Amino acid sequence: MPQKRQSMWPRFLATILLSFILLVLSTTLLSWWSLGPLRLQPLLVIVVSAGFKLPLIWGGCLVFMLGYASDLLSGGVMGLQTVAYMMAFAGCAIAERKLEINSCFLEMLAVGLNSLVYQAVVTGGLILMDSQSAPLLDSPGMVLAQVCLSALTAPVFFAVLEGLVRLFTRFFPKQRSLEV
Repeated sequence: MPQKRQSMWPRFLATILLSFILLVLSTTLLSWWSLGPLRLQPLLVIVVSAGFKLPLIWGGCLVFMLGYASDLLSGGVMGLQTVAYMMAFAGCAIAERKLEINSCFLEMLAVGLNSLVYQAVVTGGLILMDSQSAPLLDSPGMVLAQVCLSALTAPVFFAVLEGLVRLFTRFFPKQRSLEV
């Protein structure tokens, strides 16, 4: 049991660091890269990765805080992104019992499906708030384009996260020697 706890820390710390960096970049540097309403959603990769590779409690707390911080920074409907991220995380945590995402295709598929869930929750929430403020409902093609954009960019962000995990693994070796 202690080995599992030690092996969780590099992934957890790398996920926190990358979440913070992507959260800041999504409001600054990545916000200029958009095609109309299409935006990169790198935080969704973090949510999918946490669902598949972190323990349920630690991953759930991280995704909740990430969604809350994203809601605060976006200035939109409070709690909408938190709910969308938590639903995507719950789906990944359930799927993790039977699946492993160790290939680019499965990473893209998982992010694409969860992007669809995210878009549905956000659009549904906006419709509940005000039916005139849901521009994505007018164009299902726009939702499909957003899903494809998220899925196609997912391997890049997964690779960055795995690189950070390998870097942090150097600081948390799996076995500590008691010899002097």
